[in-house]
Amino acid sequence: MAAFDPSRTYRAAVIGAGSGGLTLAVGLAGFGHDVVLIEGGDVGGDCTNLGCIPSKALLHAASSGIEDPFTWTRAKRDHLRNDETEEMATHERIALVRGWGRLTDHRSPHVVAVDGPDGPVEVRAEHVIVAAGSEPVRFPIDGLAAHRTITNEEIFELERAPRSIVLVGGGPIALEMATALADLGTAVSIVELRERLLAAEDPLVSSTVADALEARGIAVHTGTTIERFDEPTSTALLADGTKIDEVELVMLAVGRRPKLGRLGLDVAGVEHAPGGIVADDWGRTNVDGIWAVGDVTGNTLTTHGANAIGRRTVQAIALPRVPKVGGPRAMPAAIYSRPQVASVGLSVDEVERRHPAGRRRYTVDLASIDRGYTDDLEHGMVVVDVERFTGRILRAAIVGPAAAEWIGIFTMAIDHGIGLRKMFGTVHPYPAYAQAVGKLADEFTSDTLPALPKEFAAMVRGRLADRRLR
Repeated sequence: MAAFDPSRTYRAAVIGAGSGGLTLAVGLAGFGHDVVLIEGGDVGGDCTNLGCIPSKALLHAASSGIEDPFTWTRAKRDHLRNDETEEMATHERIALVRGWGRLTDHRSPHVVAVDGPDGPVEVRAEHVIVAAGSEPVRFPIDGLAAHRTITNEEIFELERAPRSIVLVGGGPIALEMATALADLGTAVSIVELRERLLAAEDPLVSSTVADALEARGIAVHTGTTIERFDEPTSTALLADGTKIDEVELVMLAVGRRPKLGRLGLDVAGVEHAPGGIVADDWGRTNVDGIWAVGDVTGNTLTTHGANAIGRRTVQAIALPRVPKVGGPRAMPAAIYSRPQVASVGLSVDEVERRHPAGRRRYTVDLASIDRGYTDDLEHGMVVVDVERFTGRILRAAIVGPAAAEWIGIFTMAIDHGIGLRKMFGTVHPYPAYAQAVGKLADEFTSDTLPALPKEFAAMVRGRLADRRLR
């Protein structure tokens, strides 16, 4: 166990023991550096305590028929949190300091002031990494009582599934909780202000997911919001005139925002905006020796995203003479609803800005492949946007069983420049959903091989047009 020594100057101090902070602390310790890990809440941060872990545990409990699913979910969460806390508290190179850390104007070394349960302490370090995480966006709804309003910070503390719930928002949190609660017998309604669910995804993804949810009896209201809540009748009155009766709970799930309030960013001169601390893809801020990683930057709102950038930050601090070249790897996104949704590559808007002459789109209905047939699959698809001639993957999205598991095929293809042309002939197990990848490659090859000169010319035209647009 590494006891904290306030007279020492440590190699690094990490503010926040969530997924990014743990990656940084353990990674730097692995290089032989002594690290102070500062955390005022629960070790593990949002992922372990309020997000990834309890949500997936509840999804499993709900679909498996586990008795008392909320108690079971909390037990799984608490066990992991205790393990992570024990690991940090007993690590020989990591000193765990309890309290809320804030930056000061000291620069050499940096000083972090910590307001802890036993009074204030100061942590001195050559490098400070801010990994303070994010929090759910909250807002008032006219007429809605406080006891009826929850977010992901409260839902896992319920003792039972509500009889009915309105999920405000059409993103990952709302879709996962809609899936779990519907399995538990809750009457679920989703209310999304934008015109479709998952507005950042391809419209085909959105429509497929909406169809699947509605087939399960989940009511989907898009292009509207809760205008007012009538407490005496427990009725949500939507802006489009729709009424949702007998509502027990309303869950706000419209997104998250970085926790910036008490970090002392202005005092330390760290550049930030409402969307988060301004940091590059190595975690560097505008102040030498102060870094920022994960949700607090707004650059990524996923655990794997925070871990990926965190590993780059570890490299930058531990190996300062190694050139900082190359960007981060392709960053997949996954939603563990039913059906699952996963995507990777350029954003939908970035694809649309590419000149249409140089790209093609291919889709496969998963119900049309043999595994979809054996599983009686009704709602599932793969859509890819690729460059002509090479088949280089611009963007890929999957809706269907185990989508998060096999999106990695496309992630690796993007990272290593493997296009559909090179994938042609790759053997996939039969019957697996991944056979859809082979079908995509077959279709691309059928289009390309008979007209190689034409396809090559189209690729060149597309690339030249894209360069002119930049």
